[in-house]
Formats: sequence, structure tokens, C-alpha cells
Amino acid sequence: MTPTENTPIDNTPMPPELERAMSEIREEALDPAAIEAAAARVWTKLADTLPGTHLRTCADFQALLPEYRAHRLSPARATLVEDHLHNCVHCRKVYEGRVAAMPSRQESRRVTVIPMRWAVAAGVLVVAGLSAYVVLNYVGGPNGRAIVQTVNGTLYEVSPDGVRPVSTGQALPEGVELRTAKDSDAMLKMQDGSTVELRERSGFTSNKSGHDLTIRLSRGSIILHAAHRSSGHLFVVTSDCRVAVTGTIFAVSSGVKGSRVSVVQGEVHVTQDNTEKVLHPGEQAVTSESLEPVSVKDDISWSRNRDQLLQQLAKLQTNLSNIHLPKVRYESRLLGRLPASTMLYASIPNLADYLAEAQSVFNRQLAESPELKTAWTSRGLNVDPVIEKLRAASEYLGDEIAIVALAGESHGPVFLAETRRAGFPEFLKKQIPEAVSVERPGMVVFGPDKPGVDVVAAALDSPDTGFSKTPFYARIAEAYHNGAGILLCINLSEMPAHPMPGQHLLGSNPQSLTPSPKFLICEQKEVSGQTVASAALGFNGPRSGIAAWLDKPAPMGSLDYVSPEATLLGAFVFKNPGAIVDEVAGLVNHSPAVTEQTFSDIRRDAGFDARTDLADALGGEFSLSLDGPIMPVPSWKLVVETYDPAKLNSTIQKVVAAYNQKAVQAGELPIRTDKETVDGHTYYTIASATRGPIAEMHYTFTDGYLIAGPSRALISKALQVKAAGTSIARSPGFIALTPHDRYANFSAVIYQNLGTTLSPLVGLLGSIGPLAGRGQNSLQGLGNMKPMLLAAYGEPDQISVASTNNLIGAGMTGLVTGNLQAAVQSMVPFGGAIGGGPRELHPAPWANQGTKPREPALQH
Repeated sequence: MTPTENTPIDNTPMPPELERAMSEIREEALDPAAIEAAAARVWTKLADTLPGTHLRTCADFQALLPEYRAHRLSPARATLVEDHLHNCVHCRKVYEGRVAAMPSRQESRRVTVIPMRWAVAAGVLVVAGLSAYVVLNYVGGPNGRAIVQTVNGTLYEVSPDGVRPVSTGQALPEGVELRTAKDSDAMLKMQDGSTVELRERSGFTSNKSGHDLTIRLSRGSIILHAAHRSSGHLFVVTSDCRVAVTGTIFAVSSGVKGSRVSVVQGEVHVTQDNTEKVLHPGEQAVTSESLEPVSVKDDISWSRNRDQLLQQLAKLQTNLSNIHLPKVRYESRLLGRLPASTMLYASIPNLADYLAEAQSVFNRQLAESPELKTAWTSRGLNVDPVIEKLRAASEYLGDEIAIVALAGESHGPVFLAETRRAGFPEFLKKQIPEAVSVERPGMVVFGPDKPGVDVVAAALDSPDTGFSKTPFYARIAEAYHNGAGILLCINLSEMPAHPMPGQHLLGSNPQSLTPSPKFLICEQKEVSGQTVASAALGFNGPRSGIAAWLDKPAPMGSLDYVSPEATLLGAFVFKNPGAIVDEVAGLVNHSPAVTEQTFSDIRRDAGFDARTDLADALGGEFSLSLDGPIMPVPSWKLVVETYDPAKLNSTIQKVVAAYNQKAVQAGELPIRTDKETVDGHTYYTIASATRGPIAEMHYTFTDGYLIAGPSRALISKALQVKAAGTSIARSPGFIALTPHDRYANFSAVIYQNLGTTLSPLVGLLGSIGPLAGRGQNSLQGLGNMKPMLLAAYGEPDQISVASTNNLIGAGMTGLVTGNLQAAVQSMVPFGGAIGGGPRELHPAPWANQGTKPREPALQH
């Protein structure tokens, strides 16, 4: 048969010895009698292997064509049919459907037209192919095991004969160590088509055994684009693990503390100490407790092809975001059976295909909340090993799994689930011999410690545990009533109270500015195809103190002046600015550090009274945005609701006058002020005589709002956006990020789309001086930020936040525990980058020091 169009063409040069052998075969003269005799022997051999009637006529061959098309003929008979079709034009037309088959048998004729020529040619090709395969795969050949594609710096070949540099295009023999020098990297093409990228100070050797290729990484880091293989495997071996792949992109690092494996694309199998772990895109494994995992993005950031790799990771993140969450649940048959002392309740759906993702979501929420993680781990609540076993046990358990922690207890978590079929305790005992389980009709309770399991099992035996009468139960039941996804509920009133940072400055004040919240309900679910992450901070009774400052959801007219091009926005609705001033003043009055003289000095220096001159003129709503270029002068925009524009403007002028008076006394230049009316709007200017445009402010009043910015042009644009009705609140991108819930308005909203603004700046700064290299990794993260919107709602007895991004733990838990830094860094989009990396946090006041050791190797 002729080769198809898709048949690959091998352009590999033929070894000289093989080429000479083929030339001798071609030039050898053959005796015609020998050819005919050989053909007869072949025919006889084929005929002897064919059962049934011999093929003599065209009708005999045409009778076999249907079987030949269906590939049901034996190899020998199919060979004869193919040979006949090559030589018989009429039968070939019958096979191709251009003429009808013969109705009767025709005169017999032998099918022996030059068959031996084809046999000799086929034999030559077979011999040549096998010789090339043996020569190239087992002997070596001039191309060696790898070819150097590129070298940036110096690449060495290290052998018993010494160390010598390797140049681009050079073929390398097997078993020789290749090593990059400092500030150097290299790209190599392996014989199987795989490419290996070496980082600086990295070394490896390669050897082939049969169809398998093994790369031994002795030091440093590599990124490997493994070619797809039809047979055999590619292995990467370090001092403490082995990685097996068939075709993928992944990174491996080997150092003094251990090895790290990160997967960009495909699937790899990591084996350590006879334990195998399968990694998928975006996942990572480390082989030592002292080696912390890092993001896959950071692990490949040194690559010269990092942009392409990062694009693949971005695609991975998009794919992960498209994973559908389980359907929401509107009731729970487990909740009402819990003990009254339940302090923490987590609920995850028991779906075999989704349990792994639920575990990831649960752990991510703990990872984003340092204080919550401390509270969890301080009680020995390490759920990962148990949940791994639950994935295999899903066929035994019901549709929901509850994880419970009890107040005042020091034992580990307790799991509660309905059972689908018998045999779960026996299964659990085989998987986790130390686990404890207790069965009740249709239910099973299990966990690492017997005391906790016994308490929950005893509650199942009680007709009324008392938990359903608690406020904590009512909060959880409300979550189910609204449709529950993955739940994490904490009764904060059972945790010891801890003071607010800086409270010692306020003395002993009977009126707390920050009342202690009672409940934290975190949830993630999918509503109408949209993933919604939410957290509700609940109080016993109406909100008070700082928690009462945020008003109920209300229309935000300040958003009408912000354009859709804004990249950063914060808007808030407060109940009563005057009441806030009074409350803060009343609280500060109780502080021993503040006296009435202090207030008099503040009023004199500021030039106005905060209560009568400022708060009484405000309406309670304001927004601050970055609505334009960030350089050379940031295009900030402040929009403030005002009920008395004249009083507010008078207060601003008082502040300027007070400052100028002090400036003149100190021999400094005063602030310059100006006023001009254009197109019916009066514009005011406040400018520093020494600090330039960055210290300049323009503002005007319109429709009950003050609009301020660094230039008159920015304010004019805000007025045009309002008049045209094209504000950010009506833009499709902004609306698409709003959470799917029952609220028509917000009490507060934070929005960012800084990636579009920072990306050009990142590209510029990332290549300049000390910012290149390690600093570029953090900058790259800023340039790749995706849009985010966080909405807050003030309700009579709780504050809730929601987002289509996964922000469940960090922000709200930071507020709950008084860790304002953690709250700000989680809610401000680039807060994490400000600190330059993770920091060690002090344990929460309720945390004891008896934490369990971390699980050993191959952490994920």
C-alpha cells in the first residue's frame, strides 16, 4: 500500500555504513531464474497458509473484496488481494466502485506478476529500518543523546577526563554530566524530542534503557517539556524521589533540603519511599517537611519561556474557575442532631467527583485566615488525612458530611454522616487503624479521638440535644434556608475575648467601640452559574459601635460620576456622620491620654469643629476612585454627598486659612486658592506653592455632591459621565462582577481592575536595575491581577460581605480578631504585595501550644 499523506517523513541522516550496504544491495545483479524460483516459493508458502479455496481468477478475488474492506481477512490473504489489485485494472475499478463485479468466473490466470521485486525491495527497507533503529537507539551515532539548542552563559561537560565547555549545536554522548555555571542557563533537545531547560548551577545526566529515558538531576532546577511517547517512559530522578511522565510540562528542583515538583500541564507521578502521588496542572509536591511549597508560577519564574508557561497557568486558572459547585442544599438531616456544645460546624457535599475540590476550597479558606487556622490547628484539627480517605469511602456515606468541633474540648474533629450501605466501620478500620467509629441507625460518627466521637454519638441517642434552641443553630439554619453550598460556621462567643489593638490607650471604657461579634458564617456556592463566596459576621442584637457605622444597603449616587475606565474604587454609605463623631469623641474622652485641652488644641489647629462644621454638612455617602492615568499625577477622584454645600465649602476655606496662618508664622509660603466659573459650574482650586501638581486639588459642587480631583479636566469628565449616564455602575464589566443575591444596593463596595493600569508600568519597571530578577516576580503578580468586586451589606444584627472571587477567610476573620493589617491586606487588592511575602503571625489568644506535627513528605 502507498503511504498516506499523514505519514511522517524521517529526515535523519543515514549512517555511512548502512548507506554503503544498501548501495551494494542495489548494485548486485540477480539471476532471473533465481528470482522466479524465489517467487514460486513465496507463492507456495502463502498458498499453504490460506485455508479453503485457492485464489485463481478475478472472480475469486472480487468475492473477497467485502471482507477486505471490513479488515476481516487474514494477513496472508489480504496480502494476495492487495497484490492482485495492484496488477489488475478491472478488479481495482470494482474495488473503487467504478464498475460492477464479474457475474461469473473467468479464465484462470496466475497472480505472479513480478512479486519478487516487491519482496526484495520490502526486505531492503525492513533491513534498513531495523539497522537504523538499532544504530540510533542502542549504539549511539553521531547525534548522541542530546543536542544543545541554546546557551546563555556557560554550559560545561563534566567527565573523568575533566571539565570542558559545550557550545550551541554540539551533540552530547550518554552518561556525561552537563552543568550550567553561575548566571547561566541552557536549553537542550533530547533524542526523544523532549526539551530540557537548565537553571544556573544545575547539573544532570541522562541514559537510555530500551524505550525508557532517565534524567538524573543531581543539583539545581530544570523545566522539562516531555514529548508524547508511543512506548516507554521519561523519568526524572533526584536524590529522594522519582518523577514519571509520558508527555507533559513540569519543573523539578533538587537541593540540600529536598526536592520540589511543579506541574504546568499534563500529569506526573511522583514516587518517594514507595509511595506514589499523582499531580495535575497547578499542583506541587515537596519531599521534606523543611521545604515549604511555593506557587507553581514562582517555581517557573526563572524560565526564559516563562511568559508562555504563565499563559498556560492562566488558562488553568480559568478552567478551574469554570468547575461547577454542587447544587445548593436547603435542609440538613445532620444539623439538628449535634450536641449543644457545638462550637464549629463545617459542611461539605459528599460527591465522589467533587470531594477533592471541596477539600481544596476548605483548606484554601483556612490558609487565607491565619487566626482561624491557628484556632483550628491548636486543637489538633488536621482534617486532610481523614478527608483523603473519605474520597475512597464516598460510596458508603450520604450526601452530606459534617465536621464538628466542640467548645471546651481538646480532642480532634468529629465527622458525622448518613450511611448509604453497611460496612463503613470495617472500611475505615482498614484505611485508618487508629480511627474511632460508632454506628447508629442510618448514621455513622467517626474521628481520631474516642472522647469526641462518644459525645456526638450520645447526642444522636438523645431525643433533644438542646442545640436546635441555640442562636448558633438559628444562624446555620438560616444559611440552609437561603441555599447552602460549602459551609464553615463558628460560634465566636465560645472563644475567649481578646482586646482590640491599641485599646490600652483608651483606658477602661464601659462603652466598647468594637463590640464582640458572636457568629461567623462563611460560605461558597454556585447561584445561576455564578460562584459566590460570602461571609456574615453576626451579633446578638442590633449592631453598635463601629459595626453600626455602616448603613443598610442604599443607592449610591456618587458612582454616577465614576467612569467605566476606573481601575480602583471604594464607595461607602454611613448612617450618620454626626453620630459617628459624637461616638468617637465620647469614647476618646474616657482615655487618660486625652483631656479637654487636647480637644481645644485640635479645634484651634484645624480651624473648624468636626461636629458642627463638617459632619452636619455631610450626607453619609462618599466614594474614592482612581479614574484615569496613574502617572505622572494619579487621577484620584473624591465624590462626597453633602446636604449643605455652602457650609462644607466654608469649612474647607477655614482649614486653608488656619494652615496659611501657621505657614506664615513659620516663614513658609501659604497655600494658593482660586475660584472660577465655567459653563455654569464654579470650580475651586487649592494648590501648594512648593509641591507642584501632585499637591493640587480642584473641586466643585453639583446636585448635592462635592466632586474633587487633581485637575479641572478630571472633574469636567466626571460631570460628562453623569450627564451621559455612562458611569461604572452601568458598565457590563462592573455588573458581571456583582454577586448574585437578594440586595439591589450596597452598603459598601470595593472594586479593582488594576491589571490594565499596572501592566505597562510593570513591563517598564521590571527591566530596570535592581527591580529586574527577583523583584520582577512581585511586579508580574501586580500586572496579572484580575478584576475583583467585594460587596458589603449592613443588616440589623449582622454585616455580610460577598464576592464572585474567593475571599471567604482573610478579610472578615481579620476584622473578627482585631488583626486590621490582615483585613486590609486581604481587602485591598495589592495588600499582600506590600508586605513582600508571608509573615510569621503570633498565635491567637485562644491557641495553645500543643499543636500536632505536620504530616511528612510529599505535601501538596
